[in-house]
Amino acid sequence: MRYPVRNARRRPGDTAQGGQILVLFALGLLVLVGGVALVIDGGNAYVQERGVQNGADAAANAGADVLAERLFGETRTDGDVLEAIRAVADLQAFGVRAYYTNVFGDPINAGGTAVPVEHAVAVGSGDVPLRAQGIHVAADRTFGTTFGRVIGLDSFTASADALAIAGKITGGYFMPVVFPVNITDCSGSGDLGVGKSQWVIADPGIPPAHPIGQEYILPMCKTDDGSFMVLNLDGVVNNCADEVLNPTTMQFDEFPTDVASDNGNNCAKAMADAVNATKHGQVVLIPICDAVECNTDGGSHAYYHVTGVVGFWLDYMEYSNNPTNSLCQTHLNTDGELLVTITGNGSSSCIAGWFVRFVTAGPVGPGEIGNADAIGIQLIK
Repeated sequence: MRYPVRNARRRPGDTAQGGQILVLFALGLLVLVGGVALVIDGGNAYVQERGVQNGADAAANAGADVLAERLFGETRTDGDVLEAIRAVADLQAFGVRAYYTNVFGDPINAGGTAVPVEHAVAVGSGDVPLRAQGIHVAADRTFGTTFGRVIGLDSFTASADALAIAGKITGGYFMPVVFPVNITDCSGSGDLGVGKSQWVIADPGIPPAHPIGQEYILPMCKTDDGSFMVLNLDGVVNNCADEVLNPTTMQFDEFPTDVASDNGNNCAKAMADAVNATKHGQVVLIPICDAVECNTDGGSHAYYHVTGVVGFWLDYMEYSNNPTNSLCQTHLNTDGELLVTITGNGSSSCIAGWFVRFVTAGPVGPGEIGNADAIGIQLIK
């Protein structure tokens, strides 16, 4: 049996609906591609942004490191700053622009005066301006997209800023002792010794060998009540050995400042044992006090007038009740090298080592950089 074949008829609107579906499909595909582009290229943009920020931080730190060397009196030029920054920029493959700032991060002109950023002295302009202690870096990197090209986004640019400053260090891990600046020596002879501006700064040498230069012996004098020049930096009394073995980071708000002493009757011996067991051959940060209040009469309630921080390559610490302790007097060591007391002989307890120019990461403050002052480099943006 044969059945008649009927011709299929298109209903009105079938063609329009098919076209609409095609348009919706195309739009959906475009949205899908856009979403993929957002996920993949957006994620890459985030990675690029972080990379540029890290690179800008490194470039600013590199420039500030050159300024730190300049603050120490080394011959460093605008070209040296530019070279240090470009070395990082080339390694990280980004473009970079930089200008000089003061210690507060303000853009400065050639005379060192704070000015609007458009008038700041650019790194690479030829001269380092007066009072230059900071480097502001602007970095950028242009990178291609993957799926973004489909929606007309061929490339993105990642940008970042960074600011690093160099100056007198005001914070870090400190040895809980205080060094004298031109104080009367422990013998009571009235000898004011060699002032800080005349301390010989040693050449670092080649580690682990000790620095090359004059090794000094710094007295730890007793006050009238028997306390030694030991600081209470953590607020806990009579834990001097723990402050050496497990130091806590701290920051002085400003200089000069008064810092309380610790109970030296027990502290000096315990501290000496801890220092000799763990700190020989290390560069440590040690506060210094001035001639006015560096040898007080308050005993365990004494306060020392701290004016700054020095870097010191530590050899040994010696404690004794013997007022003519041989290791605290000028003498030759076993290598035939002369150790010189910073003041006259007569100390029973002391610290020996070399003053060194020391740059470390840490908070900094304003003020002229003096001989032996430790310098910090701080990333503040």
